Amino acid sequence: MKSFKNNNEFFLNTLHPDVGEHTENVNAFNIYTQDKFNTYLKKLGADEIGTVTEKEMSVIEKIKEQIEKLKKENQNVDKDRLEFDLAIIFHSNLKKLNWGRWLLDDYNMWRWLSMNYFLKEVLWRRGEEKKKKGLVAESAKATYDHLVGKRTRDIFPRRYFIIGERLFDSEKKYELLQKLSTLSKESRSGGFGNLISNMVDTKLLSPKDYVSKSFLKYFSPKEKVS
Repeated sequence: MKSFKNNNEFFLNTLHPDVGEHTENVNAFNIYTQDKFNTYLKKLGADEIGTVTEKEMSVIEKIKEQIEKLKKENQNVDKDRLEFDLAIIFHSNLKKLNWGRWLLDDYNMWRWLSMNYFLKEVLWRRGEEKKKKGLVAESAKATYDHLVGKRTRDIFPRRYFIIGERLFDSEKKYELLQKLSTLSKESRSGGFGNLISNMVDTKLLSPKDYVSKSFLKYFSPKEKVS
């Protein structure tokens, strides 16, 4: 997989929508195609190293296809209730490349993957509602925060890979994630924001079987999901 040579500070100083209000940076996140966005990155001086294999490209395309299917099948579901579905999509596909937790600190790789392939997906998840209201600067900022990753925990593919890595079980596979997905979409109130924040906000990953058992408590009728 490729990786950026540039660090987070470079993108904050050149690509963030606040670098000149209502400039090309705002348009880049709201209306650019992925190809045009990638060309714009090179224009700004973004530099990359590495190569992308055919297998990696196939996995990326499969992820995008599955996200598109998820969007079509859940048009009447709040987007914040699809977090576990996105985790299953990213983790199950990236595991085919034998990716694991040792890659979590390779922020420049995750950022390159996010920015070069998932612009429209991040806009849909984070900026679309603001854009519909005409809040294009706010939409661009929200998309930036999760596409580029103002905080590394928010880099789009990395975020969902972490959730998947925490809740995947070698024996039960994605059973827990699928249950959380169903519960999240069926709930009329409340959410899983705190639960997800706790999972992505730390680099300390517990053994998988322990993590699965820990989170099973959220399915007990006596427990209240926050």
